[in-house]
Amino acid sequence: MAQTTENIEASHIHLDSSFVVIFSKSKGMRQLNLQQLRDYELKPGEFYWAYLQRSSSQNRDFLEDLGLESCDIDELLARDVRPHCHMRSGGAFIAMNVFNALPKQDSSDMECVQLWVDATRIICIWHNPLDIFQRLLEGFQTHVPPASTAEFWARLALAVAGSAEEMVEGLQDRIDHLEDVVLETGDHPWESELAQVRRLATIIRRSMLVHLDTLRNFEVENFEWVNRVNRRRIREAGDRTLRITEEMDAIRERAEIVHDQIMFKRSENINRYMLTMAAIAVVFLPLTFITGLLGINVAGIPGSHDPVAFTVVSAILIFIGVVLFVIVRRFKIF
Repeated sequence: MAQTTENIEASHIHLDSSFVVIFSKSKGMRQLNLQQLRDYELKPGEFYWAYLQRSSSQNRDFLEDLGLESCDIDELLARDVRPHCHMRSGGAFIAMNVFNALPKQDSSDMECVQLWVDATRIICIWHNPLDIFQRLLEGFQTHVPPASTAEFWARLALAVAGSAEEMVEGLQDRIDHLEDVVLETGDHPWESELAQVRRLATIIRRSMLVHLDTLRNFEVENFEWVNRVNRRRIREAGDRTLRITEEMDAIRERAEIVHDQIMFKRSENINRYMLTMAAIAVVFLPLTFITGLLGINVAGIPGSHDPVAFTVVSAILIFIGVVLFVIVRRFKIF
């Protein structure tokens, strides 16, 4: 039987390589490598967490040695998997989207994590190190480590919801700023900023809806190794996830209001400019007509040989212009 390392602290676990952690109520947390787990025999009350890097060539052999079915192994190692939850007789396969930070481009910035959960093991397949597992380890550091795989999965689900809540707060701050800029100062923010907020809200909402469906599917299954406390934790994670989707709907609606306000102000400015141009045309179009009429090169133009005719015509045009301006202002055209 392989010997494990001495009890370790969660802060000593590094997430940049594959490893296995044995959880025991009496012996705490102990770390193994993949080869040691093959020869390790779990004691009553123990379970393990296998943290595997997807690019490792030893994963399939390792998972086959653990006794997983080939279809479950294929799903665990697949690179392009849509988030979902498949229930098996002894456990569950779970694929879920996890954000390291606010996505900047599209849904491909999300990391899909595949997990297998049953009574004695929880297996995580990852491609890039994720903050969510670091948060989980910090939770193990400040609180008692999980006593079962069900509690581990419940804490992970709560950590995913907590991470999403931080993103919600970030989006709320951004939409608050846009509302202040548009509704209070009247300035027009960059439309790309508003479009990005709406896109992020849509991506997060879609991801959280899938995560909610996963939690609901897991919750309704009557696994004997999931006790009432952990079911309540999973239900709480589902409630928080649902609240996040509602917040995303609210943010999208607020973004729509801001967008409508921007379009209204833009339309209002255009109408004001067009009205100003129309008022200018009302004043100068008659004057242009008169000067054009007097400028034709035909005989019979009055005062064409009179030296004071230009002064008289200019005065008349100024008078007509002033009268038209007064009429425009009186009718409040602009």
